[in-house]
Amino acid sequence: MGLYTTLGIIGAYLLLSLILLPVQYKYVKHLKEEDKKRKEIGLSQAEYYDKMSFENQELHYNAQGNILFIGANLLATLLYKWKHKKLEY
Repeated sequence: MGLYTTLGIIGAYLLLSLILLPVQYKYVKHLKEEDKKRKEIGLSQAEYYDKMSFENQELHYNAQGNILFIGANLLATLLYKWKHKKLEY
């Protein structure tokens, strides 16, 4: 592969990550809210996921494990932590 092809692929991936960022940010926010509920109930993370429906488990697996979402997930998590940093103290 040539240099321009490699840069094009990297650029396309960065663009895709930026496009997916709002969706993944909402997903990360939802996960944090669900984690608070899970802790209030007193379930471990494994127990909580075992009680989920199969469809929800598959949605979580796809959103967390899809290689196309890794950049958007990382950016969304960093953005969420940066925005909510003041609330944690």
